[in-house]
Amino acid sequence: MDTSSIITGTTLNRYQLDIPSCTASLDVEEFSGAEKLSELYYYTITFTSAEKNIDASQLLSKPAMLTMGGGALQQLADCKRVHGVVTAFRRISSSEDQSKYQITLEPFLSLLDKQFRSHRFFVNKSVPEVVEQVLQEHHLHDWEYEFYLKQHYPRREQINQYQESDLAFIQRLLAEVGIFYFFTLQEEAQSEVVHFGRRAAGADV
Repeated sequence: MDTSSIITGTTLNRYQLDIPSCTASLDVEEFSGAEKLSELYYYTITFTSAEKNIDASQLLSKPAMLTMGGGALQQLADCKRVHGVVTAFRRISSSEDQSKYQITLEPFLSLLDKQFRSHRFFVNKSVPEVVEQVLQEHHLHDWEYEFYLKQHYPRREQINQYQESDLAFIQRLLAEVGIFYFFTLQEEAQSEVVHFGRRAAGADV
């Protein structure tokens, strides 16, 4: 879903950006984003603050939530929330009263791209088992991912990860066996959940 058109002709207070690690008051000015099957969603959010020197360490790799609701937006989504981590941050400009900043919000899974492996291998494991092991290595709880797989996936004698990040590795394995993934929000925990499923034969997903 491309949300770039949603911001046209709307008022600022219909959107809220919550970053618990940041103590400054943040006012969303505009945002755009995209959500696609088997890809990491992302939202680029521009906001202003009276705090003119927000430190990047307060934001980068920290949890954040964008809430969209109110007014005409309710026709598209009733208080839609997007949770993730901040993967990019920059200050755009400053005036006498405030500064303008921009962040990129992506799912926690995006941090797996920062873990690069020269070479390692997994012995006597299936693709879903390897994917689950990698997720657990990054401290994902069992309620933060779900597998909906009716098909049997045989264990392989050896699966190699060579010169690629953990994210690229699991994306490659999933594509090889036809498993797609998508994200939902776990409301109570205010965290994203990644779901893995198998495309049915002949289905157009």
